[in-house]
Amino acid sequence: MNDGAVTLKKVFSDFTQCRESPAYAQGRDPGCYTRRGEGYLLDKALVCKGGVFSVIARYRDTVVSQGALQYVARAAGGEEEPANAALTAGFTLCGTGRTRHTVFIIENPVCGHNRLFGADLVITGIPTLLSVEMVAGRCEEAIDLARKERPSPKECQPAFELERPMQLVSTADVSSIAFEDLEKTLERMREACPYIRVLGFNGVESYVRWNTVEYEKGRYDWGYYDAIIACAAEYGLKWFPLVIGGSAYALPEWYRESEGFTGFKCLEHGIANNVPTIFNDHQTPFIIDYLHAFGEHYKSHDDVFGCRLGPSGNYGESQYPASGNCGYKGVKEHMHLGWWAADEAAAPRFRAWLQNKYKDAHALSEAWQEEIASWEDVLPFLPPSSLTKRKRKDFVDWYMDEMSLWCEKWALWMREAMTDKDIYQSSGGWGFGECGTDFTDQTRSMAKIGGGIRATNEDESYELNFAITRMLSSAARFYRVPFGSEPAGFCTARGILARLYNIIVNNGEHFFMYRGNLQCCDTSCEKWTRYAPLLDRRAEPVIDVAVFYPDTMVKTDDSVIRYLDGSAFFSQVFALRRHLDFDYCSERMVLEGALGRYKTLVFLSRNHDGDFTEQAVLEKIDAWVRGGGTAIYPFIRSNARAGIASVEGDGSVFKRWRSGDTGKGKVTIVDALREPLDLYIGDIVSLLKQQEDFNPATKRMLHAKCPPRVYRSVLENGLLVFYNDGDIPARVELGDGRTLEMEPLSIATAKI
Repeated sequence: MNDGAVTLKKVFSDFTQCRESPAYAQGRDPGCYTRRGEGYLLDKALVCKGGVFSVIARYRDTVVSQGALQYVARAAGGEEEPANAALTAGFTLCGTGRTRHTVFIIENPVCGHNRLFGADLVITGIPTLLSVEMVAGRCEEAIDLARKERPSPKECQPAFELERPMQLVSTADVSSIAFEDLEKTLERMREACPYIRVLGFNGVESYVRWNTVEYEKGRYDWGYYDAIIACAAEYGLKWFPLVIGGSAYALPEWYRESEGFTGFKCLEHGIANNVPTIFNDHQTPFIIDYLHAFGEHYKSHDDVFGCRLGPSGNYGESQYPASGNCGYKGVKEHMHLGWWAADEAAAPRFRAWLQNKYKDAHALSEAWQEEIASWEDVLPFLPPSSLTKRKRKDFVDWYMDEMSLWCEKWALWMREAMTDKDIYQSSGGWGFGECGTDFTDQTRSMAKIGGGIRATNEDESYELNFAITRMLSSAARFYRVPFGSEPAGFCTARGILARLYNIIVNNGEHFFMYRGNLQCCDTSCEKWTRYAPLLDRRAEPVIDVAVFYPDTMVKTDDSVIRYLDGSAFFSQVFALRRHLDFDYCSERMVLEGALGRYKTLVFLSRNHDGDFTEQAVLEKIDAWVRGGGTAIYPFIRSNARAGIASVEGDGSVFKRWRSGDTGKGKVTIVDALREPLDLYIGDIVSLLKQQEDFNPATKRMLHAKCPPRVYRSVLENGLLVFYNDGDIPARVELGDGRTLEMEPLSIATAKI
């Protein structure tokens, strides 16, 4: 088979003590962020003329992994640059115990002998290499052998089976953006499906783009996706696609070029893109037909879990255009975070919304404190240019309402046809105004169809995960909507554990992970298979404390959450989460009775001008306090106005609280300095520890002594659940004489 093959010389092995690469010999942490490998030298005589080469590796299949090869290539201009080998077949290891082969294709490799820790190429993810050979050209014979040696479906037994089943979904290397030949897709799936199945996943996600099924108006071809479903089903995997119709890269040509098509246009530059505007109904009949056709075709399919909706945005999300640039026919377009309300249809919709609220222009003039002679004078504007909070909030309220309404329509249309399958909305970003994503409203709307909400924004950091997903999970609990989660992109073993902890303590029903998340470091698969069985212990959290979510100020003040790394609100959330688990309670949730679920409402406010919300929300909170609720509010010592008031500046409710007029309840005003933050948060925690009406489980959680980077939650099934995010062991004192020893990066439970 390998006539003319040259055996490559091994120069290091990170899997063999005393033969490691310099990086590992110097003690670099091999766990969370790196992959071990073996380094080899190229044969100068073989590669001196350049071209394409096959690297044929023979190995023992003893672990669950996917192999890869890195090398240095000479580009067309002569420059040398790092490169990844093309994968062909056999690179998926499933622990079959068999001797197998894989073939990597490299092109114009550089023979330098020192670029990769003294090696010319490094093979990662295969700890039991037996030999590595290289031949000129593409060795089809070796590739065919690698295909024949792939794990059979019977060999792909999952590492764990949950007693409380849930949807565990991953990707299977199906192209998301580009059109592709079906056989190429299936070839890659035959490597990916065994891998994710052995790791315990039971579902596969792929993108369904409108232009791949209705490339001719009114004629649908589902053959490509039917074949994907059949391939996944061979390995016991069900399909859970993202159905995209409102993004530029998913538009059929016949629709995009039709008369009347209008894309979003930004207020910042007056430039449009090809993401269809939601301010007119041009796309409505076509989208309804598309969603109905999908639902009718798959509603009774046994190998389909359901689907996720992609109503707008760059990739198929419940938001306005933001980051990412997947344009129509692959051409880059005008895309950025911003305010996309400059197309011709936006102004009439904005005016109609205002007319419904204010009835006449005189009332609007009074509210905005400016002279408005006619409704025709009202146009969309950049919110920061507003001179009054009410004017700015009105615009952002309308802007977010439009996106919430559009996403709800998608859910209703899909449910009309897909009557019995799960339908999830895709809710990403972190809730800032330009994004248009109102986490509460989007979650609430899914209750109308018995659907779920999937947070598509999780991060490597657990604290950030909590901060930006807690509004979704809190609303999901209140409105009884299934909750799921997805990483925003890259994550290491630390991110996997943080996300797993988050779904356990939120009693999630759906968990998605990109296949690549499991491949970036050696410990990812091990951590996943070790701790994922804890999903059987997930349950509703015991939550007595809610933090008031500042919806109004999100819309009127950029400092609140707009700048993710400098958010005034999230920085306080991070600090408080180190001491206890809590919910967010949004303004809509307050108005709809959610405060009855909690004993204490905490305001996280260190704003120079105090806080603002709607008067109706303040009165609802006041009524809850007078009925026996407890609120905690910071009073910052400075010369600035303090307290919470209505958007128009009515601070009468807060004045009553300060005077002690709180009925049967209590409002504690924390006398706080602006810094250090930990002292103020410490004062809040001290007050919470003294509160007598908390659930005993909450008290146990609060009084547990956790070292830094250990987080705690308590569940309705009587379990305390801890996550050690640190790189060192941790000891938790449970408060009843028991201690819990935790390994670095681990999850542990203890009975109350």
